[in-house]
Formats: sequence, C-alpha cells, structure tokens
Amino acid sequence: MIFRSALEQMASAGTDSFGPASFQGYLKANRLDATKTWDAISVDNLGRLSPELRDAGVMVFRLGVSGDRRHTAFALASCKNGWDDYFLQDRKLFSTVEPESFVPSGVDRDLLAFRLLPALTETSFVNLALASGLLGAALGLEHPVRPIIPATGKSTFTFQFRPHPLINATWTHDRGQVEIDAIFVARRAGRDVLFVVEAKTSTDLDMLAKHKLVYPVLALAGSVPAEMEIVPVYLRALPKRGMIEFLVCECTVDREHPVAISSLAPASVPKRVILRGIPS
Repeated sequence: MIFRSALEQMASAGTDSFGPASFQGYLKANRLDATKTWDAISVDNLGRLSPELRDAGVMVFRLGVSGDRRHTAFALASCKNGWDDYFLQDRKLFSTVEPESFVPSGVDRDLLAFRLLPALTETSFVNLALASGLLGAALGLEHPVRPIIPATGKSTFTFQFRPHPLINATWTHDRGQVEIDAIFVARRAGRDVLFVVEAKTSTDLDMLAKHKLVYPVLALAGSVPAEMEIVPVYLRALPKRGMIEFLVCECTVDREHPVAISSLAPASVPKRVILRGIPS
C-alpha cells in the first residue's frame, strides 16, 4: 500500500491533491520498501495504477526532478468526474464507431518495407499510417498521401500544468523526461498545423492516460508560433490476421496557462480504419 499515507493526508486535510514530493523521499519518510519509481508513478493506463489509488479515484503524475534535486517528484490528484478526467477510454470512444476500410492510393512499393517486417513497432505503425495516407485522410489533410517524415525523440522539459480546473493545484514538471512518438506539420483548411501523435499498440481496446499527450504538447508549445494550431492525436494500432485496424482520435487541449490535464478531449468523432494486406 505505497500511497496509503498520501491518501490519508489528503483525507485529513480535505484536499483533492497531494504533493509534489520526492518519490524516494516519500518512501523513506514512510518506511516503505524500495520500489522502482517508473513502476509506481509512470502510469499510461488504468491497469498500471496502484490498487489503492484506483479504489480512491486518485491519479498519480510523474513530475520530473524533485526539490532535493536527486530524485523524481510525483503528485496525486482526485477525479472530479470519473476516470474520463485523466484517461481516454477506448470503449467509450470507439465501441459504437463503425470500422471503415482504407485503400491506399499510392504505389504498392511505398508499403513494401512494412510488409517485409514480421512485426511492427509503435513508431513503425505511425510511419505506416502516414505512408499509406490513412492518417492523413483520417485527419482531413489537404494532401493526405504526400510523403511525411515525422520527427520523434525524447528529452527533458520544464513546464507548468494543473491536473483539473476544479482542483487548486499548479505543478511544475521540472526537467523531466518526455517521449514524443511523432510530430509533423501538414496543411489543413489552408493552414499549417502541428500534429502531435501518441501511438500505442495492443490486441484489443485499451485506454491512454491524457498526460501522455498533454506533456508533449506542453513540452513543444513554447517553441511553436502562437498562431499555429497544435493538434494532439491518439493513435492505436490493433494488428489482426492480414490487416491492421487503426483507431484515430483527434483531440483538443487548452493553450491557456497553465493547462489542465483533464481539458484534453476528443475534437471530432473518432475513427476506426482498417488497412489490409499487412502481416500482423
């Protein structure tokens, strides 16, 4: 019960948040066994959240360098409207969406490299969705099949955010690592738009923690012209026999400072698009 003390402090103070605090310092102060930081506070779906936090309806956030400058900080925030505050849930987003088939209009050799691989990584799924024109069509790009090479990488970034507009807490993600699956600029409705993609793969519907999209947006926002729209995109690949089903959810998030994680929301009707002829 790693987070019992933190939850008790929240209950005693009558507050909806806890921290920030050094995770290793918290373990030591509460005489808890050593625990890998990543396992406990880097949560991308509800199944990885500690049982006591799930039962309490509380989410954990990894915040970068702690005040002691030696360890990683974390913080907790309660749900105000259920788990939709902090997660995009596939079953709510996609279960009523009818799948549609996608037929690439490009040359077959453009996708040959993807057919040769016995298994694709999450980065490869993004590249495949772009190379085939599937993602461009799903996002309504002016030139959906124009070759796009997305940038990807990870680095340390500092930014501020709130967990929820109804929670009186503003936290600093201080020089913490942020991984960016893919970003690219494309024309839509006569304007250049920066798309930030978080990609996942699984065998069935799952979910994604909203901060996995909001953190990359905040990490990049200071370098993006104010007039350029930033569009977060949740992409999930479901490999099946002889085909891949792509789940695409275009999102919107406030650019007001500080941004609330819970403000990330679907911007349009999510799509389920099937690409055939790719081994899974």
